[in-house]
Amino acid sequence: MGIKMKIEINKNKALFGVAAILCILLIALFVVNVYADDTPITKGITKGITIGDIDVSGMTEEEAMNKANEYINGFTSKVITLDVDGNKVQVTAGELGYYWKNTDIVKDAASHCREGNVIKRYEEAKDIEHNGLKYEFEVDVNDEVMTNTINEKCGQYNIPHVNAQLIRTDSSFSISQESTGRMIDMDTSISALHKFLLDEWNKSDTDFTLTVVDDKPVATVADCERVKDVLGTFSTKFSTGSSNYNRNENMRNGIKLLNGITLCQGETMSVNSFLEPWTAGNGWKAAGTYVNGKVEDSLGGGICQVSTTLYNAVLLAELEVVERYNHSMSVGYVPLSMDAALAGTWKDLKIKNNTDTPIYIEGIYDASGKLTFNIYGEETRPSNRKVEYVSETLSTIPSSQVVKQDASKPAGYRAVTSRGHTGYTARLWKKVYVDGVLQSEEVVNKSSYSASPTYVTVGTGAAAQPETPAATPETPAPAPSPDQTPAVPDQTPVQDNTSGGQTNGQNNSSNTGSGQPAGGNQNSGDNSNANAGGTDAPAASDTATQ
Repeated sequence: MGIKMKIEINKNKALFGVAAILCILLIALFVVNVYADDTPITKGITKGITIGDIDVSGMTEEEAMNKANEYINGFTSKVITLDVDGNKVQVTAGELGYYWKNTDIVKDAASHCREGNVIKRYEEAKDIEHNGLKYEFEVDVNDEVMTNTINEKCGQYNIPHVNAQLIRTDSSFSISQESTGRMIDMDTSISALHKFLLDEWNKSDTDFTLTVVDDKPVATVADCERVKDVLGTFSTKFSTGSSNYNRNENMRNGIKLLNGITLCQGETMSVNSFLEPWTAGNGWKAAGTYVNGKVEDSLGGGICQVSTTLYNAVLLAELEVVERYNHSMSVGYVPLSMDAALAGTWKDLKIKNNTDTPIYIEGIYDASGKLTFNIYGEETRPSNRKVEYVSETLSTIPSSQVVKQDASKPAGYRAVTSRGHTGYTARLWKKVYVDGVLQSEEVVNKSSYSASPTYVTVGTGAAAQPETPAATPETPAPAPSPDQTPAVPDQTPVQDNTSGGQTNGQNNSSNTGSGQPAGGNQNSGDNSNANAGGTDAPAASDTATQ
């Protein structure tokens, strides 16, 4: 009995071993079959995957990407002939911003059957092979690229309008004729071409007509014929003589560049844009400017007196002042807060024509020592209405003194090497009168001017030995030359609209004008100490004659 049971157990163990061996063989055969069947589990993209109409089975990710790009390039290289008012311009779809958007589908296609055990991957591969897996191309149009291409390739066929222009000769105006232009309607054209490429294009060479519209002038001859009146005029004075030659030549150049501008209704002008570049080739010479609290020579020195004179004429004409900056330190040719500094690209004077007709700017350089700007337009303000601008000093910061000892100079020697400036804060008031009665007042701007020290050199060397001069007849001292004699300020207004102010010095200005509220915004309070583009550096002034 015992022997028989032992034989049975051994027999079962043998059968179990055979079964185990058979299972191992079956698994091995399965794996071999997987590879023998060439099911792409570990190499290339799984069989049955397509991108668009491209069968990418067995390809590497790089190969599939190259194939897809080749397919897309077949469309982006197609020629689109643009019609611009009868002018033909050939560009490719790719140049118009047509592009393949969902490039990540190649990476996703290559990721299948890459995770899990071999059986799971095999099952996924067989499912894809049986049912297929298709990725679709998604394309789009980059409107920025399209806009740039149309501007670059078709912009030559844009014909801008030409406004009527005022030309002043002697005491009258002549007027140049306006003309209507033809311009590509970019918004309409971009929108229509975008839709065409995505929804209507058959992916072959084709034509497309851009929308072109009339570009009507802003100012016509009829508009300019209404310009007959001086809306505002303002003058400042300057010293003549050889020592001021460069500065005065800069002012002459600035007046020349700004004289004769026709500013159409609704337009804004940048004064800097008419004066640039600040180079010797454009007529600029080296003269005094404010730099870090001192006066140093740089190209364009003195031009700020030109922009200041224009600024005050604009105030009297009641045009809109879009942008204005005061100087870093006070100037002497106008009261505080009535100056307008220019400096590179960071300080500009911008003016908007807020009237219904063109504005003509007339600049006059009088070599005897006077700058004038006249603003012409159509006067619509009541004759009994007057406007004046009054400077108010809010605070004063005294100038200090910096003394430098110089052993090379004898004791008793003292010389001012750089004269300082008193600092101020101030604001400018606009006051409107009707029949002489004050109707309104408002603050136009608030300005801050830095104080700067006076630099003095004193001698600390040995005292100079006095010499006994030979007796000679006494001769009166000669009168100062014109260069040494400061211009006497004219504090009397030329016509109506005079305005007083707090007087802490002198100013050389005169002006006239009357008007209605302008509503301009004016930047102020800038205290940077660099005025490249030029400014003068006389003593501070708070007296307005408006």
